Amino acid sequence: MTNLSANPLDLPEIRSIVGQHLDRLDLVRCLRVSRPWHASFVPFVWSTAFILPELTYRNPSLEAFKRCSHHLKELSYTVDAPHEHRSTPCPRLLRLTVHVIRPPANPPVLIDIPQHEQLRSLCINGANVVRIIWKPAHHLHNLSRLDLIDLEIESQDTTTFWGLCTQLEELLTSNVSLELPVQPIAFDRLQRLGLSLKSRISIELQLDFIIQCPNLTYLEWIYFEGELTDSYTRRFKSGTYTWPNLRRLTLIGLEFADEQLARTIRAMQDLKTLKVTGCEVGPCFLAALRPHFPSLRSLNISDCNELTPTIAPNILASCSHLESLDVGPFMSQDIIDGPPWICESSLKVLAAAFLFPCDDADHHQRQVLQRIARLTNLKKVTLSPAYDIDARDLELRLDNGLELLATWKRLEKLTTFVGTHHLTARDVEVWILLVLFRRNG
Repeated sequence: MTNLSANPLDLPEIRSIVGQHLDRLDLVRCLRVSRPWHASFVPFVWSTAFILPELTYRNPSLEAFKRCSHHLKELSYTVDAPHEHRSTPCPRLLRLTVHVIRPPANPPVLIDIPQHEQLRSLCINGANVVRIIWKPAHHLHNLSRLDLIDLEIESQDTTTFWGLCTQLEELLTSNVSLELPVQPIAFDRLQRLGLSLKSRISIELQLDFIIQCPNLTYLEWIYFEGELTDSYTRRFKSGTYTWPNLRRLTLIGLEFADEQLARTIRAMQDLKTLKVTGCEVGPCFLAALRPHFPSLRSLNISDCNELTPTIAPNILASCSHLESLDVGPFMSQDIIDGPPWICESSLKVLAAAFLFPCDDADHHQRQVLQRIARLTNLKKVTLSPAYDIDARDLELRLDNGLELLATWKRLEKLTTFVGTHHLTARDVEVWILLVLFRRNG
């Protein structure tokens, strides 16, 4: 007969489920309850570890580390952490992070990765403190994600490196020095690419490399050296350069003209997230983006040059699933005279400046507040100041419709740059009551 009064925590299966929802402190407490509990919870305690330099008292003892290393799935250590810890076999290790926090006195620092057969993710963070060199190894044959930050790969190791990259699904680089592959290589598995090289490699050669990754779904391309040439634009005229799976695109430092940016966007389908800086955003850009309106979820063009004022109202009026918008100034007249916003129920994040003519500004502000008050699901709002000396920016005051924003009941964060605004105590009091305390009402 089954004992119905038995404690469910007496069952190892139940303890394993419970262990997935406890923090580290509670897990350590559970170890001390009994031997069966210790056996159930020790894999959770030892699933992750962080090994610091030799003189710290926080490292686990070498004996305990070796005894429990077979539980480790995620390990982080610094290059000057104890060698005995770093070289201990961890047969189940999936994620490894190597930090350079306190580098040795004699550069360069050479990064050597021990052999971990099951390793799936590797991150090496050079922290931009000294010259960091990583020599890629052939034994990383199960690696699917590689993050490299502030380091270099010597020319004699580039063949091994790019051979390793053919098996990757994610390659994220930040301020990395390396040579691009000389011969074309098909990186068919690569889906996420972050490309930020400190080597002086032309934009055309970097584009040639990106083209060798036909199945990208995410691309972050950062480029601050050299100038854009006409040959970049000519590469898109034939229509042979396309990224049919690319859904998320970030371009930083690439100072594209309006038509050049438009051709880049036309090379994609069903774009969901777009962030560009330093580019001209005009009618060509808007026309190229129009086919992506049904799929667009996030747009950030706040740091672009020559932003056409009517672009933001057009985006708001056409993208029914838009959730985040970070854009340059809205002219009040463009909002007042513009079409209805189709994303009133979907928009959750808004960062913008609203500019008003100095004459009759209060009336314009009330009309604009009536429009943005319809964005009832906003969670984060950032209001930037105006940079036009002939215009005024938004003042959240009772005189121009502050009470209208009581509809922002989901608001979690508000950032404003009020400049020389004159807010009364009553303005602040009403704002707190209507927006913060009533958002759950």
